Amino acid sequence: MSKSLRIQNGSFRYETQSEPIFENLNVHFSTGWTGIIGKNGSGKSTLAKILLRDLSLDHGKVEGPIHVLYVSQDTEIDLNELNDFLYDDSKETGFWKSRLQIKIQSAEEYQTLSFGEKRKFLLSHILSKQPEVLIMDEPTNHLDAKSQMILRQAMRAYEGIGILISHDRSLLDEMTTSCVFLEKNFLEQRPGNYSEGKRERDREAKARILNWQSTKAERKKLEKEWKRRREEASLSHTKRSKKGLDLHDHDGRAKKDLVRVSGKDGMAGRLKNQIERRTERSAEKEKQIWETLPEKEIIGIQWQSHLTKRNHLFQYDAERLVLPFLSLELQFPIKIGTHSRIAITGANGSGKSSLLRYLLESFEGKQISYVYLSQEFSKRELEALFQKFRSLFDKEQAELLAIVHRLGSDPKRFLESKSLSPGEGKKLALAMQIETKAEVVLLDEPTNHLDLKSVEALEHSLQEIQSALVFVSHDASFVKTLAREEWVLENFRLTQKHLDRI
Repeated sequence: MSKSLRIQNGSFRYETQSEPIFENLNVHFSTGWTGIIGKNGSGKSTLAKILLRDLSLDHGKVEGPIHVLYVSQDTEIDLNELNDFLYDDSKETGFWKSRLQIKIQSAEEYQTLSFGEKRKFLLSHILSKQPEVLIMDEPTNHLDAKSQMILRQAMRAYEGIGILISHDRSLLDEMTTSCVFLEKNFLEQRPGNYSEGKRERDREAKARILNWQSTKAERKKLEKEWKRRREEASLSHTKRSKKGLDLHDHDGRAKKDLVRVSGKDGMAGRLKNQIERRTERSAEKEKQIWETLPEKEIIGIQWQSHLTKRNHLFQYDAERLVLPFLSLELQFPIKIGTHSRIAITGANGSGKSSLLRYLLESFEGKQISYVYLSQEFSKRELEALFQKFRSLFDKEQAELLAIVHRLGSDPKRFLESKSLSPGEGKKLALAMQIETKAEVVLLDEPTNHLDLKSVEALEHSLQEIQSALVFVSHDASFVKTLAREEWVLENFRLTQKHLDRI
């Protein structure tokens, strides 16, 4: 296997966009795992497509292996490839099936898998092809704790050039030895894992901010001095000017000539010009430093809530709940109050999404107002969502883009792009529902595909809502922050935990 993949002096711009995604891009990837970190819309997926040779650079070149494979964020797979992999009994395929605990035997079974189980299947399928370069896009999305452990073991077993696009801090810290940090029009590559690189970046960013503030203060001081010198030069010019003197005022004209010959007042003009040049250089330096500063974050959204007069939103007292393809033994009476905050947790395939959809149908039947965010959007659903957005009036689009911006995405991307990334789709879906006066908010894996700043913004906003909140999540921090009650699905049984709040 080749030991290096690199981009040299690369530039790329989509035809629909006014500004390039990358300019003079220089980045390299070696054996082992390199992390790529950036906000939704910062260019992570574009970079992956350039490395895959799916997109061609406008300038520059890609050097290194051409056998590059990609584990995308979706779970779609061609039926022929699915069957070929299932019935492949080669040693390499058997190794990865065993490593990732793939147990299904037919294509029909694949459709019954949870998103997390499908992600493991797709990873084993890609790894069995022995790629020289493997790009993994948000691999821990949908994965429970056990599956994440299996994923880590598989990543350690891979011996090629690994590129990890992720917002999972623990995975980045554990697996990477180099990280590429993407910001708008700005890229840095640093040795070490995510936390090491971020600490160094933050330290340098603080130094740049102090330098910028110092340069800004110097520029203001020079501008003040330049203004004073300009007034002096103007006064000096008035003293030397013969304009307005009578042609026969020989004494006055002689005095003006003396001022010009001595050059004393002319010095003011020269000093003014010197200060002006220094001011221009200081302003240019300030601008250059400004362009290297971190992007200013504007995050935070506010939900509409409906103060219901109901005593409770849902109640079920039987000992068993029968869902499509699933029957659950209940260890407690299910109840959702008007201010409940419930996390539904459990292993992949345990029925969390099925239970959430059952609750959704119950709320629809009782005409209880709700907001619902599904776990995943297919390509067709993303296209439909984008078309719906584009069909809106300019004012409506602007209102949605303001919300999207506060969730950490560049609004210009939505106006110039032909399609949405999964993270952008999730933000737009949230924005379209945020004005709904809901009695209950239902979220299925809401942090999947969102960057770190967006997760923080969503988390903070959900702490403030007055509605009931029911959500499915594998994100332990998200659960700990928001839930007062946890419903745990395990072995076709639903149990309850009350979470202490200090």
